Amino acid sequence: MVVSSGRIRVSGMLSRGRRGMILTTKADEVWIVEGEEVADDLIGSKVIVEGVVAGMDRLRADWIGADSHPS
Repeated sequence: MVVSSGRIRVSGMLSRGRRGMILTTKADEVWIVEGEEVADDLIGSKVIVEGVVAGMDRLRADWIGADSHPS
């Protein structure tokens, strides 16, 4: 995770739960991802999410994209 100027970038597996989109990192951190961008085509994929922390476990996403780096 990279933290800079109140923004963060987090990578992990994107899934959908009852509370919306969920990002689970390699370290088993769980983020509830809030955002206007619809990322249905990325559900079940490894992604990178950039945005601002909006609570204990919430990330207000400005951008969600596929993570092309090998694991």
